[in-house]
Amino acid sequence: MRQLLRLFILLVAFALPSWAQDTTSITFTEENIPVAEQRFIDRYENVFMTKIPTRKMFKLGYLATTYNGLGFNAAFEYKLLPGLSLEATLASRTNKLESVITIDRFERQLSGRNMFAGIGSRWYFNMNRRIARQQSANNFSGSYLSMAYERSLAAIQSDRPRQHFSLSYGFQSRFLANGFLDFSLGLYYVTPYLSLYNVGYRELPGLSARNAVIATRSLVGLAFGDWKRHSNGPLCDILHCDYFVRQHFKVRLPEVNIGLNNQSIRAEVGYERKLGKSPFSVNLSVGNETERGSYGGNWLVAVGEAQFRWYYLQKHQVRKGKASDNLSGLYVGPRFAQNYDRQVQWYDVLIRPQRGVYHSWTTSAGMVAGYQQRLFNKLYFDSGVSFSATMLEKKLFKARYGELQAKAGIGFAF
Repeated sequence: MRQLLRLFILLVAFALPSWAQDTTSITFTEENIPVAEQRFIDRYENVFMTKIPTRKMFKLGYLATTYNGLGFNAAFEYKLLPGLSLEATLASRTNKLESVITIDRFERQLSGRNMFAGIGSRWYFNMNRRIARQQSANNFSGSYLSMAYERSLAAIQSDRPRQHFSLSYGFQSRFLANGFLDFSLGLYYVTPYLSLYNVGYRELPGLSARNAVIATRSLVGLAFGDWKRHSNGPLCDILHCDYFVRQHFKVRLPEVNIGLNNQSIRAEVGYERKLGKSPFSVNLSVGNETERGSYGGNWLVAVGEAQFRWYYLQKHQVRKGKASDNLSGLYVGPRFAQNYDRQVQWYDVLIRPQRGVYHSWTTSAGMVAGYQQRLFNKLYFDSGVSFSATMLEKKLFKARYGELQAKAGIGFAF
């Protein structure tokens, strides 16, 4: 009996811990903690200002075309309706040919032959729908169809002024606080037609298919209007300037002109690579401008260029957290270029046409200063001013003349 009692006491002693565990309770509670409001940046809206209402805008920019050369453009655009605007323009042509503004080919400004006044209308065909969907405010950012007329202020060919009638499809957008971009592809009716631009022959009256060309037009510059200033947030969040970029290939948006008698294209590709972790880089590029005119004549200019760039503010901006180790910012450095010029012309000699070919090589060396910026992941903007001494092919160490150039371009980077 005593043994049974001891056994019972031992069983109870071992069972007590188990009973204690079974009686343990676990409870869950929820507590509401206020969360601070987060500010998420819509990069697209902050870069292209799609949500900023704008009714009138004044634009100053760099103009690049193949049908009328390079130059500067001033324009005033006014909204009549959310999808309809009127635009008045005044353009000053600096160069008829080539892809950069050069002083030795700088056309005489404030001359009626180089000043062009125009008027046109634009239909922003997606604007009403985007406003209804709250994707945009009533402004000048978006795709459009345009109709425009432009003419020179003085006679250019014989006693006739130069005139451009155009129907175009394009895209215009604000860029940050006071920038704008405008690119278009259109059908232009040019009179007198391009091959008679600098000669005295009279054009036959009436419409002619050879006067029609398909051409591109690009405009980059500053914009001022009736919008209110808004904070864009940290600039690096908008421009992706905090991305690490060691190298990239660049393809500039081309300028094209396609007609029955005249065709031309202006294009450029490049490659840039950083030198280690330093603020220095090597930039290599190849560009060309090709034009084919009537009567079998053609013209080619090809330029191969090497630049040694120093992004002189980069280390200072990295220390302040305003930039990263990439290929964006102000730069300065030496440049070297090889230029090839080839022209083919036909002449009537004793009633038999003769073909003449002229070509030349020149070398130029000098200094360049500019600004480059990567935009998002796949776009870039690059502009610069250079001064170089130009030498002939057989006299590499004897400068023939000095040349001041200004150049700007936007395109895709990979």
